[in-house]
Amino acid sequence: MKNTYRGRVIKAVASKFFVDTESGVKVCFARKKLKADGNIFVGDYVNIAKERDSFVIEEIMPRKNRLIRPYISNVDLCFIVIATEPAPDFLLVDKIIVNCHQQGIEPVLVVNKCDLCRVDTSEYNGIIQIIECSAQTGEKIDEIARASLCKTVCFAGQSAVGKSSLINAVLGSDELEVGELAKKIRRGKNTTRRTEILFLGEGTYLVDTCGFSMLETVDIPPENLRLYFDEMEKFRRDCRFNTCMHIDEPDCAVKPRVGKDIGIGRYERYKTIFAELKERRDTKYD
Repeated sequence: MKNTYRGRVIKAVASKFFVDTESGVKVCFARKKLKADGNIFVGDYVNIAKERDSFVIEEIMPRKNRLIRPYISNVDLCFIVIATEPAPDFLLVDKIIVNCHQQGIEPVLVVNKCDLCRVDTSEYNGIIQIIECSAQTGEKIDEIARASLCKTVCFAGQSAVGKSSLINAVLGSDELEVGELAKKIRRGKNTTRRTEILFLGEGTYLVDTCGFSMLETVDIPPENLRLYFDEMEKFRRDCRFNTCMHIDEPDCAVKPRVGKDIGIGRYERYKTIFAELKERRDTKYD
């Protein structure tokens, strides 16, 4: 009779998967069929079995969501981290917000390094929660920790904004390597080489992720993009056409609100993302 366990994949290195179970972390390999069916994601809940001197992943439980770049599943909350330096990429922020809403993940905008300089995030007031904090001084780190309780939390954003430093501050340790901002080019050195889940207890998991373009790819029909911009969607009922995309349609109720109830930057980035999605679809079916 097989010894079977249920656990969660907390790290993947090459063909090895580290699975956290009630009896400790097991180093596992995957059945060939699972490899053929697709990737095993960090964050997956799995059934494993012991065979001789090794453990094998036999089954992946259904996922409630999954993200690509990095490959991670079953996420509850995403901290979108920005800072005054490097300069915030708000287009990336908006793409992450859209992805989060699409996948049923709660987005929170985290402004790190607030002890150095504040970032204007007024366009996001009333749209998502905003936490201004400092990994260096510890300001508002307790608020991040409270928001993370009993959740699987993903930290996303540009390199060098301090994602690893924030996780260290929450952990109260130097669990992760921390890089320095490259002084000459003002871009970050990417210190995170793999995706890994850190378990804090009580059902709380923190995820550190690699890559500047983390979560950047948005994969939705362009006509559905408007549904993910709440500040525009509430005016859509007053548009002349129910199918109004708020781009160049006549009698649009959204465009007159830009600069008033709708941030100019948010609207311009909406148009940019819309054009990218439309071009991608048009190219796909050419």
